Amino acid sequence: MITTLTPNPCIDKTLSVEKFDLYRMNRVRVLRSDFGGKGINVSSAVRGLGAATCAIGFSFAADDAALRRMLAERGIPCEFVTLSGETRTCYKLFDESLHHTIEINESGAEVPTDAGEKLLDLVEKKASGSTFFTLSGSLPKGLPEDFYLRCIPVIRRADPNCRVVVDAEKKLLLRALEEHPFLLKPNIHEFQETFQCQADTLEELDREARRILSRFQVGAICVSLGSKGAFFTDGRESWHCDPVQVTVRSIQGAGDSVVAGMCFALEQGLPPREVLHWGVAAAGDSISREGTQFCTREGVEELLKQEIGLRRLS
Repeated sequence: MITTLTPNPCIDKTLSVEKFDLYRMNRVRVLRSDFGGKGINVSSAVRGLGAATCAIGFSFAADDAALRRMLAERGIPCEFVTLSGETRTCYKLFDESLHHTIEINESGAEVPTDAGEKLLDLVEKKASGSTFFTLSGSLPKGLPEDFYLRCIPVIRRADPNCRVVVDAEKKLLLRALEEHPFLLKPNIHEFQETFQCQADTLEELDREARRILSRFQVGAICVSLGSKGAFFTDGRESWHCDPVQVTVRSIQGAGDSVVAGMCFALEQGLPPREVLHWGVAAAGDSISREGTQFCTREGVEELLKQEIGLRRLS
């Protein structure tokens, strides 16, 4: 079971235009509204791959029933701490000509001071029997920046064999490192900014990533590199690959799909090369779909046939 935590859910409203013009009227070609948030996205991609998953986190009363209905339609069990108010909206304007997305994200409502303790209780309840537990995305106002740090020992007490994945940035990630999670998944900009390093070449990235693994006693790091592919190391083997070739229709949830694909592969006991391959293929299948839609097992297996230049760095 791959369990995901989404403390700051959202409604992703995606508007696709053929070519965005800053000074003229733009006609929307595709308009979608989907419930999202990084943990929910990971669960959606995991379920698309055919693996068992459970989504937990906060939900907001105005949208709680609709969120649960969407997850039920996707075959995803869920349990939430439901709070008053509305879910924040995140606007994604996708320029089809450039394959570029402009993001405008609301911060969301502030949560009550006791909400974090209730969520920690839910984390403990759901950690037992989980193979992976993902801590993903931003925190709503009202939760302290050490919240992910506090989650990790709670998960380990409930199930010492559960492996914790952190997909966050800056202070959230740095604080979580104090409890030595199993896997980190920043993009290259988050990696450079969080760890204050350049890592302009693959060799520099490999060196810096191995240093972080050793310093913080982390099991593995995957760094997504956008159009330059992705990098993965577990400290014993380091791999790089190019992205898969697909028609890009949206970039929402690409990094979340990488996390889903890697967790799926790790759950199967696959080696580092295949872990990276599954992550990149899952992301490729997701971004070939409009709005916040996610990969399928059939789509990923087809992309796994592509030659993506997988090569071992060290």
